[in-house]
Amino acid sequence: MNRRSVSNHWLLGGFLFSLAANPLPAATSPETTLSQRVASSIRSVAREKSGSLVRVRCRDQRGEVNGTGFQIDPTGTICTLAELVLPGGEITVSQGPGECPATPIAIDPRSGVAFLKVGASGDGAMTPEGALFLPPTSLTNTPQFTPVVGMGLPRGEQAALSLGMITGTQAHEKNRYFCVPHLTAAIALSEGEAGSPVLDLSGNLVGMVMGGGSAACLILPSGAIEKLHHDILRYGRINPGWVGAVVEEAAVPEGNSRARVVSIEPGSPAETAGLRVGDMIVSLSGKAIREPEEILGASFYLRGGEKVRMNFVRGGESRTIDFRCAELPDAMAAAGGSSSETPLVQH
Repeated sequence: MNRRSVSNHWLLGGFLFSLAANPLPAATSPETTLSQRVASSIRSVAREKSGSLVRVRCRDQRGEVNGTGFQIDPTGTICTLAELVLPGGEITVSQGPGECPATPIAIDPRSGVAFLKVGASGDGAMTPEGALFLPPTSLTNTPQFTPVVGMGLPRGEQAALSLGMITGTQAHEKNRYFCVPHLTAAIALSEGEAGSPVLDLSGNLVGMVMGGGSAACLILPSGAIEKLHHDILRYGRINPGWVGAVVEEAAVPEGNSRARVVSIEPGSPAETAGLRVGDMIVSLSGKAIREPEEILGASFYLRGGEKVRMNFVRGGESRTIDFRCAELPDAMAAAGGSSSETPLVQH
């Protein structure tokens, strides 16, 4: 059988530790050095959080894709990379030698996240009672140079850790804008670790690995996963909101913003609320807007039916409108929710 991996371009590097061997020294006194304290924190993260990891396999007539997932709630919901869930493929998950069938319960094409449940009908969990899980949270800030730990399941190996640090954020790649700015981290992971969780040294979920190279990776922030998970819990599905305006970068800013409205979809919430071509969007749902691509990050967190506030500048005058988002049209949701007319950004 052929084997494929969405992360086969990653090289094994950084600080790699097997959880079954070479235990790290514990911090035992106030005089413990910084390196020993870091090692102690890593060992604590490994001991407390590695039980949430799940190996994900998907097989079809062309071969096999391998990656990592992790349980995010006590009912056994598994978060992983959508690229691991091939259409029509046979999906299995495991935490040991045996495998269980799994079913996608939601896939978000905008972020590239998939949620699975164990069982042919998607109503089971790996460990129904006392399950270890990593709840997604909206961390207020993950600053540059924050130490982080990637936890993954390399194919054919036990759970492994890779120590690195946050190096910044990235909003787009190869003329493609991300749904929200991704964190960048100096972590090199090996084949089979796509979809791995990344944690800080306190064990909080920072985000999920979406891709990377030989020395760094891109991480979808935990807050984006939390939003999608909340949608599933509340609505039983992903529920993105839709405003219906297209923006581009203006040559001259107004109100510290270059996000200028260039068109409005007929019948959209933007049209109903009275937004006009030429308006400069300053904030959306409490998030400041300075550049057009920031509309993507702000609108990702909107929900269909949710009431939101928009601040904008028209003719030098600051204005505010309140309106209710519509649900994202099916055609746009299938396309990932963004315009094909780069650099225009559609919502």
